[in-house]
Amino acid sequence: MLKRTNGYINHLIEQMTLDEKIGAVLTLGFAGAVPRRHIYEFIEKYHCGGLRLSCDMRTFGSYVDPKSNKKVVSVEGESGCKYKDEAPICTASEYKEVLDGLQAAARRRRLSIPLHFSYDQEGGSSADFCFGGVNLFPKPMGIRATNDPSMAYEVAKAVAKQSKVVGFNWVHSPVLDVNSDPRNPEIYTRAYSDNAEDVAEYALESCRGFAEGKMIATGKHFPGRGHSDIDAHFQVPVIDVDYDTMMKRELLPYKRLIKAGVLPSIMIAHSIFPAIDPDNIATVSKKVVTGLLREKLGFEGVITTDSMTMGAIATRYGVAHACAMALEAGADLVLMKAENQLVEETVAEIRRFVTEGILPESSLDEKVYRVLELKYRYGLFFDSEDHGISPEAVIGDSAIRRLAGTVARRSVLIGRQEEGALPLKKEEKVLVVEQKVKNYNTMQWHSGILFENCIAYGENVAYLETDYTYDEKDKERIWKAAEGFDTIVFTSYFIRGKLANREWLEQFIGLTDKKIIVVSNTPYEELTIPKNAENVVVTFATSPENIKVTAGVLFGGIVPEGVWPLEKPLCR
Repeated sequence: MLKRTNGYINHLIEQMTLDEKIGAVLTLGFAGAVPRRHIYEFIEKYHCGGLRLSCDMRTFGSYVDPKSNKKVVSVEGESGCKYKDEAPICTASEYKEVLDGLQAAARRRRLSIPLHFSYDQEGGSSADFCFGGVNLFPKPMGIRATNDPSMAYEVAKAVAKQSKVVGFNWVHSPVLDVNSDPRNPEIYTRAYSDNAEDVAEYALESCRGFAEGKMIATGKHFPGRGHSDIDAHFQVPVIDVDYDTMMKRELLPYKRLIKAGVLPSIMIAHSIFPAIDPDNIATVSKKVVTGLLREKLGFEGVITTDSMTMGAIATRYGVAHACAMALEAGADLVLMKAENQLVEETVAEIRRFVTEGILPESSLDEKVYRVLELKYRYGLFFDSEDHGISPEAVIGDSAIRRLAGTVARRSVLIGRQEEGALPLKKEEKVLVVEQKVKNYNTMQWHSGILFENCIAYGENVAYLETDYTYDEKDKERIWKAAEGFDTIVFTSYFIRGKLANREWLEQFIGLTDKKIIVVSNTPYEELTIPKNAENVVVTFATSPENIKVTAGVLFGGIVPEGVWPLEKPLCR
């Protein structure tokens, strides 16, 4: 039974209408840096509790399966935008003004309930706050590669410090998945390791760092999405693991962190777990959300869904209906990012669940209490201590900048090496074939930064930019350009939702006598590393500091300090 001891929050709930209560348990989407009229409607008309921020895209795109190239879920609305990418690049202070304006609109509401601003900042390319010179860190597996749990604490504290001053206050980290399937296209280096003890240890330190920075942390994806070779953005993963194994592996990090009292929030996985509920996706399963998490594990914090527009959940139940089902199953907060008619449909369906008694209003009140009490506890109802501080002053903090460099140096590692292949010689003729990763386009983070860092060491370094997934023209350009070089450095990156180039690179390596160096952001042969690649450098991130260190490692200017973070060895 929930103990509702906060009198201020109880008084608020007593004054709330049904629509205000429904809004309080909704996290809606805001893409880009320019809020159009519908974002203010989310706040004023639908009373939303918070916004999920995706700063680097103008609109949320539909989910397109990278294998079939077919649209799985359509989330486009009549926004007037033709292109979803290319959001205005802003400074941290400019974005702070945007969030301050949205927060002011929320505080003008009848009950002055503040918004939570949630985001992803897992590391590497998973960085919604990626502009304004912010210091970026590697993905969780890169943090584990430092072989120092205190690095997880320091990184989380730095992430919180840089983000809070802008206005972010709810981070969807740490990832508690144990990546036991090396083919996993969704979790991969987003996990700390394939070892449950390591995941628990590093995630615990991350939670400590977030808490110190007054950032609401979210453990994900419960009960554990590491043992799968399917991406829930496009299909329904079935985590076919027996109950005893789940308790010992998947659930170990949750049990440790819940016992330690460091997890204010947990996110549910859009996957089926036959050992617990063979019939329903976990997000809408009362057996998983209430029976396992709330009752058996004793979790008392806020339970949030993952994005309800993802293919796994949306295609099976419909977005609006699934949102209502998730609340009935025991979730407290629904994440529904689509900026279109789905907002109105979702609100209407939740209202129907309440008015028809499927979701009792007393149960809704408990959900509202948990969400608002958590905001209260983390200071969202009060003026921020960071309000008058310049974001640029925090981002420019020399200690945070040094930390970013230290973590990069201690995470990058050499996975394979032929005798004498590395370091590259200063005079060696080197072609850097570099993929375009995402649409970051600032002086700090843009296409070609590996090449640009390499020319600081080598006298004869040339550049060839390709699409992330090679098209036929890219393949022709690579063959033609390679003729004039002794050594070719290929980036072989993996980003969820896009096809990698591993198989083509295997063919290329088999047909050439050139020295090939593969730079990968994962340690997985199954995802990015050609089986016949003799020289492999693992970066754990495509972000600036790790790429800067990688260039130094290639040419011998930096000694890599990364430690292999997995129980599974790199093949061979």
